[in-house]
Amino acid sequence: MAVDLRRQALRRAVTEVIAFETELEVRLEREQQAARGYPDAMVTVERFVPMVQSQRDRLAAYIKSLGSEPGGGTPTASFAFSSPSTVSSALRQISVAFNHGAISYAMLYEMALRLYEPPLREIAPKHLKAYADAALTINRLLPTVVAWELAQVALHCSCICPMCGLGACGCVALGTQTLVAAWREAAAAETSLPGLVLQVPKPESELARAGVRGGERLLAVDGQEVRTLPEMQAAIRKHALGEEVRLLVQRAADSPRELVVRHVSDYPKT
Repeated sequence: MAVDLRRQALRRAVTEVIAFETELEVRLEREQQAARGYPDAMVTVERFVPMVQSQRDRLAAYIKSLGSEPGGGTPTASFAFSSPSTVSSALRQISVAFNHGAISYAMLYEMALRLYEPPLREIAPKHLKAYADAALTINRLLPTVVAWELAQVALHCSCICPMCGLGACGCVALGTQTLVAAWREAAAAETSLPGLVLQVPKPESELARAGVRGGERLLAVDGQEVRTLPEMQAAIRKHALGEEVRLLVQRAADSPRELVVRHVSDYPKT
């Protein structure tokens, strides 16, 4: 029964993304027409259509490999598209859709990790990065398009800085730099607390039996500080299966405590 539930969860999540990408392909083709007044925008949108097609087709091949499922129904797209009236509003919607796609693949990736689904573990992060790159490309273009649209209704640069005063408007460059910097700084602002946060362990696992409840931070393995997942895995892999491993964990402001558990599993050797 557990295997069936696992497959159902994967199928449901993947088919939702396929529905989204199917609709996104249609919408991108429409947005090309909405962006035709600004050729660079139209060309930029056009180049993403094959990307979406390719990703959807790869997911469709994956879902086919899972086999048929009775009573599956037809999934609906998880993103609500509108009808933009300007080039900038069309680009804004595309950017939001690409971010939606990136988050959708991030969710698929977490499912693939937790449910140990190797094919999806390979597919999801690649498609996640493709959408993140695509969203950044659209974001970089938006300030230029906004400035162009204002100029179309005789709203030219009114800035009085030395550059703009000469007619060499720097407002688009500054707007683009500010937008890109905001995303970059948001990513860099992630917490740098020591160790790794432990999730609620699965029942009857080594950590569950050791009394870990989830929320503790794993600080060290065999006295070696760990800050990343690869560091933690490498430290555990120094032990053969069945050997004991010493973990140092801490909950909130409590004093760190040491746990002794066994190294019990790893990926199959290829």
